[in-house]
Order: sequence, then C-alpha cells, then structure tokens
Amino acid sequence: MSNSQNNKRKTIEELEAEILNSTPIKTKTFSSLITSVKNWFATLPSTGKIVVGLFGFMIAFSLLKTVLSIVQLAFTFAILGVIFYIVFQFVSKSKL
Repeated sequence: MSNSQNNKRKTIEELEAEILNSTPIKTKTFSSLITSVKNWFATLPSTGKIVVGLFGFMIAFSLLKTVLSIVQLAFTFAILGVIFYIVFQFVSKSKL
C-alpha cells in the first residue's frame, strides 16, 4: 500500500516539476495580431492583395447591410407599436 502511495507521490512531484519548468504559453495581443496580418498582407503578390481587398470590402459591406437591416427592423417595430397603441386607445374609448 505504501509503495503505491510512494509511486503516486513521485508521479505528482514529477508533474509539478514539469509544470513549473515549462515555458508559459505566449498570448498574442491585438496589436501584435494586427502587425502579423500586415506583414502577411505585405508578402502577398499584387493580385493577391486585390483579391483580399475585394473580399474585405464584401465582408464590410455585408456587415453594414446587416446593421442597417436591424435598424430598419427596430423602426418598423416602433411604428407598429405606435399604430397598435393608437388603435387600442381608439377602441377602448369608443366602448365607453
């Protein structure tokens, strides 16, 4: 029983030592990510830059279209809410 515990204890100590001696994972900050994207873009040929630019423009335009659709939907619901409120007020006053 003690031999099994000693083996487990040694294994745990080895794992602790390995964790303490391991190098930490390097996380990229947003600015370093932007820098690496710029470097990657600079290495592209001119046709590749055009394709990436067009793709980025299409993505940006799609996002703008989505945001404007959401704003339009909000205005539609607001107008419908006002119309329903006016109809409700008219119907409730006509019953009295």
